[in-house]
Amino acid sequence: MTIKTLKQLELGLYQDAKREGLTLSQHLQELSRKGDIDEALVRPDARNSQGQPVDAFKQLLSAAGIRTKGEFAQTGDAFLSDPNNRILFPEYVAREYRDAERDAENVLQASDLVSARIGIDGTAYRVGVITGGQEKDLEFGRVAELGELPVYSIKLSDKAVNAYKYGGVLRISYEAARRTKLPVISRYIAKIARAQGRRKAKSALNTALNGDGNGNPAPASAPAAGATFTLADLIALQMDGLRNGVQFNVLTGDSTVLSEILGLDVFTNAAATAAGADFRDTGNWPRILGMAPRLAMTDSALEGSKKVLAVDSNNGLEEFYENGSELTESERLITSQFENIAISEVVGWAKPDEQAFRTKAKQ
Repeated sequence: MTIKTLKQLELGLYQDAKREGLTLSQHLQELSRKGDIDEALVRPDARNSQGQPVDAFKQLLSAAGIRTKGEFAQTGDAFLSDPNNRILFPEYVAREYRDAERDAENVLQASDLVSARIGIDGTAYRVGVITGGQEKDLEFGRVAELGELPVYSIKLSDKAVNAYKYGGVLRISYEAARRTKLPVISRYIAKIARAQGRRKAKSALNTALNGDGNGNPAPASAPAAGATFTLADLIALQMDGLRNGVQFNVLTGDSTVLSEILGLDVFTNAAATAAGADFRDTGNWPRILGMAPRLAMTDSALEGSKKVLAVDSNNGLEEFYENGSELTESERLITSQFENIAISEVVGWAKPDEQAFRTKAKQ
């Protein structure tokens, strides 16, 4: 059935999206692509004034006359007083949460450590790993005519890794939400999102550093010779990665270690590189031997360790989440006068390749 009016949007869309392992936004986009939403409501090829695609959910907000940003933004009443618009409110909350998860630009995020994100049914996950002892065999070589090709075995990890719930509750009643400007509600949601983003980053970092319970902590390079890191130490760390088939693109440490590295002459000397000059002028952190510096959060597994952790995010962790676990209690927000808004997701991290992470300590 083609959706031709806002009245045809119903709670069942959330249930359909959940069955498909999609968010409502993704489900609406797929319906639009297949022509199941009338183009009077959503045009699959719609673009904004900057030429960027406008997704189906944003177009439905526009069709409903809901303004969420700017000086003329409306209050929550724009969603809640109209039954047709109210169906969009849970996804609005979820999108604001997802969009706000990234913290300050230079702070380590879980996404800096992750190579793939996978939906599962349930909360336990076994990752596929290359059988130990095959590293040398992974170097492709010439195979004689009629000879057998080398076989690379993938097996499931011995122990399943569990996912855990992240999220929070925004205590705001139905009546208060109706009277609060949408940008203010968005700011409240962002506060929860950033806090949970930091929790997730610390959990993912702990997995990268100490393993996922399958005896796979990050290998350690030889310690630095001195009490401070030098550029030569970082070059040696990078070369250790190259020798093991990985290319590090992220470097993280606590505030003491990272400020020491960013204070190296190559960045702060008056005759430093253009990136160093830009760093001094603008505060934009320069890449270090191709690695983006990221500050590990306070109380993370790196705090006070006197270590840096190099990361190859292209071969990093697998982030898994329980299908349908995210993010808002759709039915309650749509059908009842709520007293709070609960936002949650069930997420975990598994480590398929321990070589994708490597530490180096100083004296």
